[in-house]
Amino acid sequence: MRITGGELRGRRFKGPGRLPVRPSEDRVREAVFSILGDRVAGSTALDLFAGVGSYGIEALSRGAARAVFVESNRKIAAILHANLEHLGLATRSRVVVQDVFRALKSLGKEPARFDLVFADPPYDRDLANSVLTWLSGSVILTREVEVIVEHGPGEVIASRYGSLAARFEKKYGSTKVRGFTGSP
Repeated sequence: MRITGGELRGRRFKGPGRLPVRPSEDRVREAVFSILGDRVAGSTALDLFAGVGSYGIEALSRGAARAVFVESNRKIAAILHANLEHLGLATRSRVVVQDVFRALKSLGKEPARFDLVFADPPYDRDLANSVLTWLSGSVILTREVEVIVEHGPGEVIASRYGSLAARFEKKYGSTKVRGFTGSP
């Protein structure tokens, strides 16, 4: 796996090997970050269903101030920790090894708020809808949040979840990406 932009562009990091993870493709991440543009610089990012950390690492490389990664599988989280150390990003990041919904509940009790949220749940389990529904009523988002969700081709994603309104939808092979922004 490689970083597609920013200060660490071209650097490689370890993928999941044979572990049960489907990392985001380089071309998909590159397209998403092209859409986000300047929104990344100085932001606080949240990478849900982080796997080996491809979205959060990309955000840090492109200027995010901090990133929180949520991954429930301890073996995969160990690879994520190693990637952050290898790339020199450990001081700007935090890894939460917990179920996503438990982690979101815990994060809601903390003062940190997120400008960018990336969610790449396992496909075809309706987790994308569940996460978007949860986030729409959450206090962890800034008013101008950008939420990016990767999902499978068979999943139906609404255009609005509470204060989150769809901004774009793109298809890359069998992967769909939907972007939402906060609205007053």
